[in-house]
Amino acid sequence: MICLAVLLAAGFLVQSAPALTAASRDDITLTLKDKVIKDLSSAGLVLAFHVAVANPAPSPRELVRYRYRVRIDQKEYINTTVTLREPLAVPGGGETLIALPVKITYDLLRQAIGPVEGQALCDVVGEMVFLAERAKEQKVPFAFSGEFPIFQDPEVDLLPLDVLDLTPVGGADVVFHPRFKNPNGYDLIVQSIEYKLYFSGHEVLAGAIPGDKSLPQKGEKTFALPFLVDFFEAGDDVRAGFAKDEFPCRFAGEIQIGSAWGLLVIRFDTAQPLKLAKKSGF
Repeated sequence: MICLAVLLAAGFLVQSAPALTAASRDDITLTLKDKVIKDLSSAGLVLAFHVAVANPAPSPRELVRYRYRVRIDQKEYINTTVTLREPLAVPGGGETLIALPVKITYDLLRQAIGPVEGQALCDVVGEMVFLAERAKEQKVPFAFSGEFPIFQDPEVDLLPLDVLDLTPVGGADVVFHPRFKNPNGYDLIVQSIEYKLYFSGHEVLAGAIPGDKSLPQKGEKTFALPFLVDFFEAGDDVRAGFAKDEFPCRFAGEIQIGSAWGLLVIRFDTAQPLKLAKKSGF
């Protein structure tokens, strides 16, 4: 595949749209084959339009530059011209597939068009300029459109630690409650959550959260992780923390989310004072 700009790893096919053909008075025609969303994160994404360039003439053509304007939700986002350092050859009598990528950064997007949530519509209009024999230019217009999601990372906070039993010398029987919130307007199909838990700077637990972990749109889910804290292994800092009403806690790990745009890997690292909800009598 020939690319009009540097593209990263292959993406995942989004919902197909009927082919859109922009024909010039010359031989070359452009046909939209599909749209791909790549590198989706809470910072932005790349929306790539895969375009078939058909050159039925026997002589080759060279793509030398292209001009395009990008409008998102009917407001201008990009208006630029790109001249290729090296022309892209389009052999005669055949079809060549190229990719026109549009990089969308959410911060820049909001600066350009204002608040946007859920999803947005991207319209790309422009022309590609080809050189034929004797340096004659052929300008071929195009107009493509595609929707893309606005993605926000899940939020993580920590509820008070349930202390079911406590032996000042030996340890504690506790239940840790992390809460995950989904700020997006669509469900997140969470495949796994791997984590490490630290009390007063010492690792006390690591593993994977069991059960159904998917998060409803604009919703939240709290998990219960019971375990025993051994003060002999955890150390004096952890023991001293349990003598107080709260102590430093860090909860870090990785969330894997399945989506129509591929596997999303989100890292989280939450540090906050952890309050203790002690059972009466100790």
